[in-house]
Amino acid sequence: MSERLAGKVCVVTGAAQGIGAAYATAMAANGADVAIIDLKRIDQATEVEAGIARLGRRSLVMKADVTDADQMQDAMAKVAAEFGHIDCLVNNAALMYDQLTATWDEFLAVNFMGIVNASNAVVPYMWEQASGSIVNISSTAAFPIPLPEFMRPGLDSPAPAVNPSGYAITKWMVIFQTRHMAQMLGIKNIRVNAVAPGVTLSPATKAVVPEPIIDTLVGAAALRTALDPEDHAGLIVFLASDESSKMTGQILVNDAGTYFSG
Repeated sequence: MSERLAGKVCVVTGAAQGIGAAYATAMAANGADVAIIDLKRIDQATEVEAGIARLGRRSLVMKADVTDADQMQDAMAKVAAEFGHIDCLVNNAALMYDQLTATWDEFLAVNFMGIVNASNAVVPYMWEQASGSIVNISSTAAFPIPLPEFMRPGLDSPAPAVNPSGYAITKWMVIFQTRHMAQMLGIKNIRVNAVAPGVTLSPATKAVVPEPIIDTLVGAAALRTALDPEDHAGLIVFLASDESSKMTGQILVNDAGTYFSG
């Protein structure tokens, strides 16, 4: 077991399964004690909890709703009481399983305000100790890419609706919020960065993203591959560790080379 996060306490929202579970497990494997927060899939957290125990680290599992500011305040108070301090928050909870049916208000409440609520709940502890790392999970869905041919309207097609993508737009909002938080909190040595995963074969992706779109994205990737949840864990460990002590306000894209920023 590595000790890159030795002595640190990390909180991961949406950590009962999928990518969040991979983050929590990797942090424990690198020496951290980990608090797991989830809501709809909290019953799946037992496997993550057992894995952390096998790594010799402590965990705390809590059922809480990121859309409820009071519940986030209570959850962070329990983490601080249990472990004595909080060093890293990974804002991973998001709607994706439900992205085909969720309303704009639901996307906004979970994917954006969930980050605001959890961060507001943890910042007082980090502010008091004058250190901390917050990692917000965005997505390359925030960056428009060329539409696959089968999704493009033709000249003779009916006029298409141009409704916003609640998932993509809220993930773009996360990028702005990350940089805003970095500016606000840096004076107390609280770093705020974001990771923008590309197409990742998590249960959420498999449930809602049509296979032709996955194939298109894989074909467009420089490495010609999708990613597994564990492929993002190293970035999270890096951002939680002292190795990134001078990095803040950054958006790290991990997508096998599909999107290249200017």
